[in-house]
Amino acid sequence: MNNYSLKSPIFFFLAVVGCSTVPPNEKGVQKDSNYKEQMGVHEEQKDISQEHDSDEKRIEAARLASSEKDFKAVARILSTVKNLQKNSYVKSNFLLIEAEKAIYLKKPALAVKILESVTEEDTLSSDDRITISNLKADAHYLEKNFFSHAKELIALSPALKESRRKSNQDKIFRSLMMLGEKKLEKLLEGQLSFEERGWILLALVARADDENLEKQVFAFEEWKKNWAAHPAITSPPERLINLPEMIRQTPKTVALILPLSEDYSKFGEAIRDGFIAAHYQSKEKKRIMVYDSNSSDITDLIEKAFRDDADLIVGPLNRKKVATLAKSRLPVKTLALNRAEGYGQQTNLFQFGLAPEDESEQVARKAYEAGYRRALVIAPETEWGDRNQKAFTQAFNRLGGKTLESARFSSQKDYSNLVRKLFKIGTSEDRASKLSRIIGNKLEFKARRRKDVDFIFLLASNSQARGIKPTISFFYGEDLPVYATSHINRYSENKLNNIDLNGIHFCEMPWNLENQNKVQATITEIRKEESKELAPFFALGADAHKIAQRLEQMETHPHDPIFGSTGLLRMNSNHQIRRILAWAKYEDSSVKLEEPTIDLR
Repeated sequence: MNNYSLKSPIFFFLAVVGCSTVPPNEKGVQKDSNYKEQMGVHEEQKDISQEHDSDEKRIEAARLASSEKDFKAVARILSTVKNLQKNSYVKSNFLLIEAEKAIYLKKPALAVKILESVTEEDTLSSDDRITISNLKADAHYLEKNFFSHAKELIALSPALKESRRKSNQDKIFRSLMMLGEKKLEKLLEGQLSFEERGWILLALVARADDENLEKQVFAFEEWKKNWAAHPAITSPPERLINLPEMIRQTPKTVALILPLSEDYSKFGEAIRDGFIAAHYQSKEKKRIMVYDSNSSDITDLIEKAFRDDADLIVGPLNRKKVATLAKSRLPVKTLALNRAEGYGQQTNLFQFGLAPEDESEQVARKAYEAGYRRALVIAPETEWGDRNQKAFTQAFNRLGGKTLESARFSSQKDYSNLVRKLFKIGTSEDRASKLSRIIGNKLEFKARRRKDVDFIFLLASNSQARGIKPTISFFYGEDLPVYATSHINRYSENKLNNIDLNGIHFCEMPWNLENQNKVQATITEIRKEESKELAPFFALGADAHKIAQRLEQMETHPHDPIFGSTGLLRMNSNHQIRRILAWAKYEDSSVKLEEPTIDLR
């Protein structure tokens, strides 16, 4: 048996960092009255009796607090444990609780390090062993190592009671679905157990040919024949079970209401072509009717489409027209391609689009997850800049971050004064000048930027960013991480120009980061000249078709996302379809994919 002493590296490490208190701004969890009562009893017993004032009792109290996610109490109780090596029960449970706390604080590497110190010989119940496996799986998930997460849960499955296996299998499937088709196929080349191989092939059924539901039904039936002994056969994922019903509910007649004349006509045409290209790939026999949204009042067009037997309407694109629909009673389900905020849920209205605010909010989450808490914002003095700065600031504040200051620019080509002021370079120079006057000698001096900032959120076009990023570096900000939205990646084909963007992280739709599917290949071939400029709108049309196929699924199973060309798509309770984008970085003048579209919620 391993000998653990207080000099053991893991215990020394936990003594320094593991037992530290939960950050003061950590939002507390509501505790029920029963928990408070039990903790009160523990405190009373601790005062009256030596028998109850034992390390075992402290561990019991800490486990109770941990189960309620009261990690402030956990830290307080564990700090009073007198002898961590008293016996196997105290040692192993102390480590288990510390691992739970590390997961709660989103420190997966620490959790794994702690759990590796628990041995097979330690005194733990079968439930505790299951908890350890779940904690390891949670750590892998937080590290975005989705196959390791699934693998841990697959190994755990036989030890679970029947009542818990279904939810465990749902987690396995959802985790594998976070891996792209190519990644899943690559995994099949490695050493796998029977269960692991079956699960990967099942995920491939759902990931491959997702434009063609009939093909997926056929592939699922083949999987069931070939894997009749697999544990998933008794309770397959609902996403696959529901395929025949999805096909039955797919609209037979769709009306596209898009701007095809006057303003925004090129965007409307791109959306139309993306939708129709996806339709042909699906091999479905639905009828598609097309209306020009600029030809008549939007409510009249909706009524006309309804009279023409439309089962579903896709459009309009204009935000004001969507706002009009949000206040109307719609006779048929309508997938608007923009969002109108501030209106109550309308039963037949579903809102989807390329709202840039989604990206700014995602930047806030990404930076916060990276451990950054203090931001500077650089944004254009436009309505687009206002909206996105507001979306970022609100999202970052909600998470617990703080926007220290912002700088706004207009049409200038020299950004020196803007960055100098934002970095407070002048303050540094003023201090040096004042000191020189006091001592009466000229000082050797190097200006410094402010040191209270963790990162910069840059809202800018590609050409604007090429002027701003070198200026940031020039004024001693080369070590500051810079995050941006996909706006920075428009018109970025010139590698020579992109030298100045090296190091910038940005979110982007999958369509613009890799040759993803047959629809994209078709569009690139047919409309080669415009395929780059209008890429977001071709992708929007393709995803509108995918949503039309799966609208019922998204409404009834909001936890089950769709992997689209514009991002990972999920419907919220207000019938709004939100996008989660991939992450990329400018490196050696090229765009490098850093992270595919994933959702850790």
